Amino acid sequence: MTDKPAERNAVALTTSPFSHLLVVLQFSAIATIAWPFIDTGGDRLQWLAISAVGVIVGLYTLAHNKLGNFGIYPEPVPDACLVTTGPYRWIRHPMYTSLLLFMLGIALYHHAWPNYVGMALLTAAIFGKMQREEHHLHTRFADYSDYVKRTHRLLPKIY
Repeated sequence: MTDKPAERNAVALTTSPFSHLLVVLQFSAIATIAWPFIDTGGDRLQWLAISAVGVIVGLYTLAHNKLGNFGIYPEPVPDACLVTTGPYRWIRHPMYTSLLLFMLGIALYHHAWPNYVGMALLTAAIFGKMQREEHHLHTRFADYSDYVKRTHRLLPKIY
């Protein structure tokens, strides 16, 4: 974990109405994906392996970015520090990667059109939050631009 207080802008950000909307959209989409609209039976269990990968990525991320250093809104918490270790060496948003993988496995397992609509909405919410978060992080941390140049957003060496 890299904490560079001299380079941090200590101004607390107010959560915008648009950020609230993105978080509501995110949690609504998660509920839609998780809801079993049809009985899938046991023949689709293989898709839950994708969810298991999401859990592993999430746990690995939490080992490097402690609770309290991040929140559900795209605005960084006031005393946030820039983490560049663990999965953050390769990707800037491993928690979003974790969530997307976890929910993708569930959507594929349920295999109903409302679950896929929920997945599309979750993806839109996550991409909206990433855009806003990165804007704030560029403002907050002087070395964030260099960090962006050497990492990808969600998938190492891909995106």
